[in-house]
Formats: sequence, C-alpha cells, structure tokens
Amino acid sequence: MKAVRLQVYLARSGISTSRRKAEELIKAGKIKINGKTAKLGDKVESGKDKVEIESKVLQAMNKKIYLMLNKPAGYLVAKSDARDRKLAYDLLKERPFSGERLSEEEFNSLFNVGRLDLNTEGLILFTNDGEFALNITHPRYHVKKTYVAKVQGIITDEAVEKLKKGVKIIVKEPDETIEYTSARAIVRVLGRGKAGFSIILIRISEGRKREVRRMCEAVGFPVLDLKRIQIGQLEIGNLPVGKWRYLTEKEIKLF
Repeated sequence: MKAVRLQVYLARSGISTSRRKAEELIKAGKIKINGKTAKLGDKVESGKDKVEIESKVLQAMNKKIYLMLNKPAGYLVAKSDARDRKLAYDLLKERPFSGERLSEEEFNSLFNVGRLDLNTEGLILFTNDGEFALNITHPRYHVKKTYVAKVQGIITDEAVEKLKKGVKIIVKEPDETIEYTSARAIVRVLGRGKAGFSIILIRISEGRKREVRRMCEAVGFPVLDLKRIQIGQLEIGNLPVGKWRYLTEKEIKLF
C-alpha cells in the first residue's frame, strides 16, 4: 500500500472533512503515528503504521463510498445528540433504496458533506472521501445548491430582485453581532398561492449556516418549509423522503 499524506489518511478514516481541520488536529498534537506525536508533512501507510487520535486507533477505509440521503425535516445531521433528537445517520443504517446495506465499518467511516439544518428537508451527501467532500464544500469551487422554499406572504418582484443582488444579513450571537451581505442568487417564483404563501426556487453557492432562511427573512418573507433538491448538477430525483442510495459512477464524476 502506497504511503499517503496524514491529512488524506485522516479523511479516509472519517475524522476530518477538510485539510484545515486535519491540520488543526495535527498542530494540536492530537494525532500520533506509531506512538509519536505527528507533525505536518508526515506520511503513513495503511496496514503498516499505527495512527491514533486521543488513544483511539484509526483505520482508513480503502473502499470509497458515496451516497445521497433525502433527509426528512426534524432530523439532525449528526451521529449523536445530547438532546436525543432524531438523527439523519440512523437512516443510513436502514436498507438503501438501491444497493447493499452498509457494513458497520463502512458506516463508521462516513461523514456528511456540508449540512442541512434540523427543519430543512432534502439532498445531503455522505462519503469517506475527503477530497470529494472538499471539491463540493470549499468556497473556491463555487458549487451551487438549489432549494425550493415555501415562504410566508405573496412575494413581490422587488423582494425577488433583492435576493438576486444580495441582501444584508444581521446575525445576533450571544457574544457578538455579525453583519454581511449575501452573495448573488438565482431566484425564480414557482407560484404565488391564494392562501398567503409563495413557492420560490433559489440557487446559491454560499455555505453559511441557515443562509436561505436568513435571506428570505431579510426581505420580509420568512421560510415556512425548505427543501434542497440539487447540489451542483446532482439532483435528488425520485428518491423518497427518508431513503438513501449510492451515487452512480456518472454522478460521482460530476464533482
């Protein structure tokens, strides 16, 4: 087995989803190779070198796994939760919409590619391939995410134009207030309901927390329901809510 950079090994073990996070773990002295504290630039060979994080031995998965889940609203994207909420990862333990079940080793190697908040439904990816995840999540690649949002009120053309140009967002945190302007978005009105709501399609490349919800609220039309239907050119298609499947070779190559 060819030696690989420690950062790559960490990604294949499901420990880090980005080069920055891997480097932070190494700099913090949390990684050991054959009993010695690792340093940036180290390489390891699977099956030969013993890699540990805080005394836990890591095993890199050589088999690459790529799958999509149609996450239901009300599910947290996490492997555990102190508040005992329903977890998206638990859905991956069920039989897939197509293909074989995940083994315990395969399941343990997975990490989510980006996130969806608790009440957002739709497409989310899981993998054990750190480079694949980086190609989707790093801002320099500008991978667009497409959502369908049901918003409160009959949305105006003026509000749509504001969303397209970018709107001022103010986020009040316990210790600070963050202000920024959202990036330009592609927005299309799919319907203006007589019952006092509208349906819009919105496509953004930013990965900020609750970005679509904050944008819509900023123009006066808060989100009632939100579903992500597409990442880049990858579409959720007919995958039922709560079900998952493996990506095809063609879909993997989209990133």
